[in-house]
Amino acid sequence: MTKTSVLATSAISQLFLLTSAHAGGGAIVAPGPVSECADIAGGLPLPFGVSVFYMRQESNYDVTSLHATAFGYPVPGLGANIIPRVHSTADTVNAKLDWWAQPWLNFHAIFGYVSGSADADVSLPPQLAPLLGGINGFRVNYNGIVYGGGMTLAAGYKSFFASVTGNYTWADVDLQGGSGLALNDANNMGTLVITPKVGWRFDKGSLWAGAFYQSTEHTQYGRFNSSLGSVNFNASVRDSAPWNFVMGGEFDITKHWILTGEVGLGHREQVMFGTSYRF
Repeated sequence: MTKTSVLATSAISQLFLLTSAHAGGGAIVAPGPVSECADIAGGLPLPFGVSVFYMRQESNYDVTSLHATAFGYPVPGLGANIIPRVHSTADTVNAKLDWWAQPWLNFHAIFGYVSGSADADVSLPPQLAPLLGGINGFRVNYNGIVYGGGMTLAAGYKSFFASVTGNYTWADVDLQGGSGLALNDANNMGTLVITPKVGWRFDKGSLWAGAFYQSTEHTQYGRFNSSLGSVNFNASVRDSAPWNFVMGGEFDITKHWILTGEVGLGHREQVMFGTSYRF
């Protein structure tokens, strides 16, 4: 039971940073999508912006490696296939500051808060199954801060525009394991997000479609304590499907206040909405 619980939770813990997340999200976890470019085709936006976004993201992660030691010796019979599925749900709230340095170039900084849970299924070989006492899954809850930044490149022709946004965020997360499980808090966990988009600008807003690439890789360390002793473990996790589709739009209440919404479809499900003030 020691060994297995170790495996499962290790996988879980990485998963949720997410984001990703945060991502951020986003998940975030995780960093959320950005739509700074949306005004390019219909006239230049005001140069500075302050935004608040909420993002919810559900995604799956693969365990790429799993190792455990007990009493100083490797635990035999363990492998990444013991945890076939890790599913993460993350909620992220991000504050963003951005600046259009050029009509085609925007820089932004992100600071936010992420919380969520990661669930891992466990599939043990017969010789190890009794160690879990019939348990076939684990859940780890987490919360923490997300910070980072990035840039957008944008171009427009008449009412049409295209953009590519990239950002990199770090997450410092507190992990809450189950009974007997001690997890090292995950600090400086990095997530790369790239969002290419094409869209159409009209008088009071814009619509777009594109893709959302998220890459989170992390190795989680921890310890499981039982009546038989302690088992130290580490597990590495990465996104099962880095790419998914997104579509969204924004509505200009005034030239200062903007509402934005976006949904993600495919292997990763996500929804984002927020408001911006430009000046």
